[in-house]
Amino acid sequence: MLRNVCYLAFRSLWWYRGRTAVIILCLAVTLGMPLSVRLLVGRFQEEIRRRAASTPLIIGARGSRIDLVLHGLYFASVTADFVTMGEADYVTQSGLATAIPLHVKFRTQSVGRSPGAPIVGTTLEYFDFRGLTVARGGTLSRLGDCLLGSAFAESSGLQPGDFLLSAPKNAFNLAGDYPLRMRVVGILAPSHSPDDEAVFTDIRTAWIIEGIGHGHQELSEESTEQLLDSDGTPGTLTANASVLPYTEITDENVASFHFHGDEADFPVSAFIAVPADRRSQTLLLGRYASVRRDAAVCVKPLEVVEELLAMVFRVEQVFRAAAVVSGSVTGLLFALIVFLNIQLRAPEMDTMQRIGSARGVTGMLVATETGIMLFLAAFLAVAAAAVISVLGEAWLKQWLF
Repeated sequence: MLRNVCYLAFRSLWWYRGRTAVIILCLAVTLGMPLSVRLLVGRFQEEIRRRAASTPLIIGARGSRIDLVLHGLYFASVTADFVTMGEADYVTQSGLATAIPLHVKFRTQSVGRSPGAPIVGTTLEYFDFRGLTVARGGTLSRLGDCLLGSAFAESSGLQPGDFLLSAPKNAFNLAGDYPLRMRVVGILAPSHSPDDEAVFTDIRTAWIIEGIGHGHQELSEESTEQLLDSDGTPGTLTANASVLPYTEITDENVASFHFHGDEADFPVSAFIAVPADRRSQTLLLGRYASVRRDAAVCVKPLEVVEELLAMVFRVEQVFRAAAVVSGSVTGLLFALIVFLNIQLRAPEMDTMQRIGSARGVTGMLVATETGIMLFLAAFLAVAAAAVISVLGEAWLKQWLF
């Protein structure tokens, strides 16, 4: 008998397929929205906790702890102030940890489908720390070289041997420093992290973009004539189109690039401290909480991220409350629709009983139709939530940071 009831239920739903589709879609949206939000938030929490847990300590200028951590982990926010390279030297010389400097202030110009990427000036220790490997090309070997994250390389279409310009500090300052033309020497393997969206250079290259370092080009009389025009007036020279509108470091002029001042005073936006053990980590936190508190701040990224996630969880609770209210209203409307459907189909049910159908069969028929619609709605909701959680993860991180 159950087989016959299922057959009649499917035929009835197909006969009223327009109404059935509308009911199933409404139920799927009501069930799918809170489930999608939960999956997205869960994925986001898992990813941000994993990167924070893999980073023992971040040291930077005093200010917002959250901004400092997001800057060191995601290269997203801009720090209010910079520390100096001397602070990194202090940590390394203390023997408590290894300091990996980060200089994240500039971006590249837009290339291809990419609007640009953050330029991360660091040292080779960063690649070992994050487990980053070169998939194509080589590694950083001289000033002006850069490595591309896999996602940025794909969106920009750049390959090893191509060149990439840094964005000028101020597009409206015509007298400002020229951008740096960097040579792409390699592309990193995908790491499924913010490193895939960045461009990495040696920290000294970042200081050259900053304007701290520069080179000198020795011009012969012949090269000067090629770069400058004269209008015939003695002492009057005008630069022609041969003067490059950017700075470029080549094998011929790399030796002329130098820095003025003490490297210990050069700026670093933040640096990652990798303690030798838990005791060294505790001692380093203690020093920055006491004797070094005026120089910089030292934070544990995982603790700061937990504070951030606590705020995200409070927002999620609002979504949950809204989902409960929405689900309750939808449930009442669905019950009303089922009741009205039974009333409209009263003559049909009466006919079934007159031709010999048991009274309980009509109830089983309505229950089977309702169960089929709920099952299809739940299936669509779960499928849509799974797709949204995968496609929306990158968008969620970009929107939050």
